[in-house]
Amino acid sequence: MPISTTWRHVAAFIYDLFPIIGLWLITSVVVVLLRGGDEVPPGTLWFQLLLTAETVFYFVFSWKKGGQTLGMRAWKIGIENFQDMSWWQSLSRFLVGLVSTFLLGAGLWYKKLNKRQLSWMDFASGHRAVNVNSSTKKDS
Repeated sequence: MPISTTWRHVAAFIYDLFPIIGLWLITSVVVVLLRGGDEVPPGTLWFQLLLTAETVFYFVFSWKKGGQTLGMRAWKIGIENFQDMSWWQSLSRFLVGLVSTFLLGAGLWYKKLNKRQLSWMDFASGHRAVNVNSSTKKDS
């Protein structure tokens, strides 16, 4: 039985947590080494901003340059016409996705309610996420 598109997106998001955690760990090691072995105190604003910037960059860069994150690639999901997506559209996709995540994926579940099957992130960026296997390429 095939997995629904919504659950594939959830699985891709969970998969994407692993490279993000890996980036955070590498950054943490580098920062501790640069500080001569001193840890960064919990709640340090500059460090939290650094980790947040890494996370934003991971998603925005992946969508803009390849149309997929690692999780999306594993679950065969891609952004349609990602070559035409601007940096601002990619960033807006991330920000709306962040809001959707805080609302337990409401933006993704919304995809099941509208006729065009667009998520909030698709609306925000103007580019829809599609199943890579089902997308058809037009011959020139």
